[in-house]
Amino acid sequence: MGFSPREVDAMSLWEFHAAADGYLRANGAAKAAAPSADEFDRALYEHAAMEAAAFG
Repeated sequence: MGFSPREVDAMSLWEFHAAADGYLRANGAAKAAAPSADEFDRALYEHAAMEAAAFG
């Protein structure tokens, strides 16, 4: 985005979010569509399965 570390440190979280949002819009980033209910449920199931495998 072109900010120096000092400039980022001086920003509030709200200011940084607004700058990031503007940068993304100016550079053609589109918002992702929300998942369907089935896609969301499948993602939750897969996440739970991965946690169960990792942590027993």
